[in-house]
Amino acid sequence: MKSKNNWKKLNKVVLRIDNVELRYEKKLSVILNCGFENISKGRCILNVNSKDKKKKDTLFVFTDKALMSVEIFYSDEEINKIIELLSFQKSTKKTIVTLNITDELLINENNYLFIKNNVKVGVSSVEWNIPLS
Repeated sequence: MKSKNNWKKLNKVVLRIDNVELRYEKKLSVILNCGFENISKGRCILNVNSKDKKKKDTLFVFTDKALMSVEIFYSDEEINKIIELLSFQKSTKKTIVTLNITDELLINENNYLFIKNNVKVGVSSVEWNIPLS
C-alpha cells in the first residue's frame, strides 16, 4: 500500500534470527538477536518470556539507535517447545519470525523505516518459520 510522500505502510515486521541465548533467573527466557528481512537497517532484540497477565506482546522502536526491542509472552510449555525446535535446527537457512503489529509503521521505497519519536506498538500475532533440514 502506497501513501503520501512515497512512504509505504508496514503492518508486519519480519525478523531473521542470527543468535539465540537462554537466560534463567527464576524463570526461563529466550533472547533472540535478529536482523530484518523487510526493513533495510538495524537490528532487533526479541525477548520471549513467561506469560504475565499484566503484560502484552509489544514492539518498541528507538529513534536514537537502529534498534527495535520486542517482548513476547508464552506459557512455559510453549517456551520449552521453541527451545526444543531451535535446538533441532540442522539447516543452514535462518529461522524467520514474522510479527503482525497492531499499528502500522512507515518505510520508503528502499525499506528505510521512518520514525519521528520512540514508538511502542502491540504485536497481535507471531509466526515462527524454523527450517529443520
